[in-house]
Amino acid sequence: MPGSGYQHNRQPRPQPQMDLFGSDLPNGAVGAPAWPELPAEARAALTSLMTQLILDHAATTATPRAKEVGHDL
Repeated sequence: MPGSGYQHNRQPRPQPQMDLFGSDLPNGAVGAPAWPELPAEARAALTSLMTQLILDHAATTATPRAKEVGHDL
């Protein structure tokens, strides 16, 4: 019977996904400055950090190259 008793195999409710791109807030987050408002040094540092993060991630998740099969004729 649904709704009666203890359900031991109940799955936890998934957390709602954060909306990163459709925010109603003008800057996407409370108090976050827009990219052009950041000092040039901060933009350069953030760009460098994000680039390194992406490259590190790509290096650890890249699929290995397929080995070429030799075709001796």
